[in-house]
Amino acid sequence: MRSLLHTPFTAVLRNEILLGSKRIAPYALIILFSANAVLWWGWGPAVERGWATNSDFYIHRNFGGFSFILGLPIFTAVIMGDSVIRDFRLGIDSLIFSKPVSRAAYLLGKFFGNFFVLVCCQSAFALTLLFLQFFHPSRMIVLPFRLVPYFKHFFLVVVISHVVLAAFYFTVGTLTRNAKIVWALAASFYPLYIAYQKVLLQNLPQPWRLLLDPLGFNPDQGLDPWHRSANYLNDYVVSYGSDMIANRVLIILVTAACLTILYFRFAIAERTGKAENFSVLNLSTAA
Repeated sequence: MRSLLHTPFTAVLRNEILLGSKRIAPYALIILFSANAVLWWGWGPAVERGWATNSDFYIHRNFGGFSFILGLPIFTAVIMGDSVIRDFRLGIDSLIFSKPVSRAAYLLGKFFGNFFVLVCCQSAFALTLLFLQFFHPSRMIVLPFRLVPYFKHFFLVVVISHVVLAAFYFTVGTLTRNAKIVWALAASFYPLYIAYQKVLLQNLPQPWRLLLDPLGFNPDQGLDPWHRSANYLNDYVVSYGSDMIANRVLIILVTAACLTILYFRFAIAERTGKAENFSVLNLSTAA
């Protein structure tokens, strides 16, 4: 039995991580995300309104804004959209599939390798906020050091929200092999998402709004922090009820469904390509 560390899947996974470490885009995103974490920490509304910068409420608020306002849905396409396209553009697809690499190992290795790179970029924002707890500027309220809320909200608000977008961009890029289509979809995300919120979700009961929101923006709409005292918000604990957990599970299921569709559609394209190559080889041999 082969070790899990010596399988085609892990080989593709490691290769994608290695390629990602040599690209400029991930490092540019890390710098951008870290800089914005510092900006939101020191020049946000926390100092003016007396909000503790490491309170559960403020951590969740920052991650929610990071997941949407900073353009993360578009940056997700930068990392995830063209990983398979590069192989076909460089002409190394035939070399890859001449090796004992199954379609599942290839696609999953590509997806999770690039998603790992994306999460590493995203984590720059979270880690920067985490380490900023050690600094206590004047007039800034900082609660005792905490660790769990950063990882909890980062995983539930950022990572899971963007795994479905990553799967969508990855699927479209792989099936169309056209990066321009991926960029067009990424650019249209904001108008489509806002329209989805205003036209469909706004008219649904609260449980359905929460369940069907891919970014999970609806759990604390009734909180209204601008009309709450600083003491209340600093003690407030953001909870994830059954509705929110159901939403996150649904996102994971949609991601799995997206990758399953990709597997079967990609398999059809691969068989067709092999049949064409086989025909050409026969003619050449006959000649």
